[in-house]
Formats: sequence, C-alpha cells, structure tokens
Amino acid sequence: MFFNWFSKKKNNKGLIGVDIQAEHLAIAHILYPQKEGEKPTLKQCVYKEISTVDEKEFIPTLSKMAKTFPVKQFSCNSILDKGQYELLLITPPKVESNELRQAVKWRIKDQLAYHVDDAVIDIFEIPVQQSASSKFMYAVAAQKRDIDVRAEYLKKSALDIASIDIYELSQRNIARLFAEDKDGIVLLKFNDNGGLLTITRNGVLYLARNIDFGIQRLKQALNESSMQETSADEEIELFLDDEILDENTEISVAPAPVLNEQAKLILDEVILEIQRSLDYYVSHFNQRQVRKIVLGPLAQKIPGASNYVKDMLGIETEVLDFNQHLNISKPLSRELQAHCFEAIGLALRLNTIEEQ
Repeated sequence: MFFNWFSKKKNNKGLIGVDIQAEHLAIAHILYPQKEGEKPTLKQCVYKEISTVDEKEFIPTLSKMAKTFPVKQFSCNSILDKGQYELLLITPPKVESNELRQAVKWRIKDQLAYHVDDAVIDIFEIPVQQSASSKFMYAVAAQKRDIDVRAEYLKKSALDIASIDIYELSQRNIARLFAEDKDGIVLLKFNDNGGLLTITRNGVLYLARNIDFGIQRLKQALNESSMQETSADEEIELFLDDEILDENTEISVAPAPVLNEQAKLILDEVILEIQRSLDYYVSHFNQRQVRKIVLGPLAQKIPGASNYVKDMLGIETEVLDFNQHLNISKPLSRELQAHCFEAIGLALRLNTIEEQ
C-alpha cells in the first residue's frame, strides 16, 4: 500500500475511491465481497468534468459530489497526479529487512528531481520463480508536500482519508477482477493523450509502462462525426437505488465507426508495445505468457479493436465491461465506465496483509 499513513477506515467492508484529474473528478463506492466467489458491489459512482484544478473552483464541486456518498461511514483512497511520483524498478539492496526502506531511499536519490529528504518512499517486492537470475522490487517516491496538498483537498471536501495510491496499483486492482489474473493479465487503459499498460499476476504488479499513444489519434482515424461528447458542465452519475432499465427500453445508439486500414496501422503501434512488454515480462521475471489482454473501456466504442489485437498477438483479448465483473443495479454506459475507471480501481483496493 502506498502512503498508508492516514486515519483508519471507519468501515472495513468497503471503500470510496476519489480520482482527481486536471479535466475531471470521479468518485466511486465499492463494497467488498463477503464470501469467496462473490463479486464486489458498486454502490454508486459519479463523474464531473472540470475546467481547472484551482482549489477555489474544484473543492466546492468535489464537496458537493462527496455529499451524495456515505463519507461518514467509509473512508477514501485517492491518488496523486501522474507527474507527482516516480515508480522505479530496482534490484533490492542487500541489507536487513528493517533497513531496506532507508537503503532504497539512498539508492534512488540521484534519480529524483528533488532532495531525497523531501521525499516519501514506499516499496513493494516482486515475487519471482526460484530459477530467475535476479530479484526485483518497485520503489515509489513522491514529494511530501504534494501528498500533503492532496490530503488537504480531500479533508476540505469532508472526505476521510485512508490512503493515497498510484495509478499503476489502481489498475492492478481492476485486473484482479478477472479469473485469468492468476495466470497473468495485461490491462491497457487509454486516455486522449496517452496510455498505461500493466502486467499483473495473482494480484501482483510486475510491469507498468506508460505508452505514448493517445486514443485521440484513433478517434481521428475513425468517423469522428459519430462521437457523442459530454459537455463540460454535464454530470453523470449512478446510484444503487435508481430504477433498473426495462429490458424492452429502446436506447438510441449512434452508428459506430468502422475499424479501417488507417486505424489498424495505428493499433499496430500499440500491439508492438504490448509485445515488447510481454517479452520483457517473460524474460526478466521468468514468467509464463499471460492468458488474457484486457482493453480499458472507452467512451466511444472501437469496433473490431479487440479482435484485431487478438489476431495479431494470438492472446485472448476483450474490452473491459464493469457490468460483467461487479454487482451493479443499473448497467453502466461505456462513457461512465471510461471516466470512472480509475475511481473504481481506487475503491477496489482491499485492506489485507497481502496488499501491496
């Protein structure tokens, strides 16, 4: 667990995930399964676009959103901006376990853009097979002042902080929803300007890679006129007590663009990055090939994308649909899933001794 030094959760049966990004705010509330084999329950999620992260503007908005959640009963897990922390893959220093964190701190000090005394460091080891030639671990570093600022934002919004996390572990939490995670899974989530690829196995993060590929390029290669965008002041939300849509309810759907040759060429770049990551995962961590590739939900459906990736790599590929992996009273739209992806991942963090 990253930076778990705030107050303990009031209710250990669930968690509220709070995602704060430059362009939107998202909150999700998850209840953990109480029996083996049960799915987590998504009680509520809400998303709202914002134009700035200026405290005077977004804190009132976040506070208003938080009031619709049981913040007095459940604590929250939030996240740092991607540019506010470093995730470093290193070999463990050969020291006693009680000296490990301090040894890591001094090993990575020259890789930080700030003084190491101003850093908060967390670590988690990566289990490898005995035949592997080297052991690895991850070190996560962030400036304490950035953590303090994020914590203050949450407190001013009446949210009780349990922890602050990172995107890579939030995505790891989502990968654990799949049964194939026990044998290895690739999860790839895109936004307009970039993407995050993670490879996990048995709930352990082995590899994380930022991909310089924004979904905006793929959208431009498709029929962009068919896209449906949410205006900046529109709020989308889901509550457990909302009436379930009748199965006969007709929903108007815009015609989906076709995966044309130009789009395939763009996807080829992504496929190459996946293949390189898989090669590294297999060779450096001495692991078997993964069993599944999962593409994160997108507001706009990209028809044929998952099949194309599957055909090129020979690995089962699907687009994540939270409706299939969470107990939800009302189906979530693709748009809501895309925007609340990180918030749901944050809320899925289990508070167990096995947790990273």
